[in-house]
Amino acid sequence: MKIADSKYAVVVAVAKRARVLSEQAKNDENYRLSSMVTKALDEIVSGKIVVNFDGCNMSKGA
Repeated sequence: MKIADSKYAVVVAVAKRARVLSEQAKNDENYRLSSMVTKALDEIVSGKIVVNFDGCNMSKGA
């Protein structure tokens, strides 16, 4: 599966998405950063989030 042109872009995109998810779930009593990283990875692999290499931008997929 081709997600992005470089592994670096994927890592940066996962980190950015995990940060957004963690900010949204801050007040949740079951909050765990590792679960946010897992969710971010799942979203990228499933195509919900698309990684664009130009500046490591992310956009919602179809």
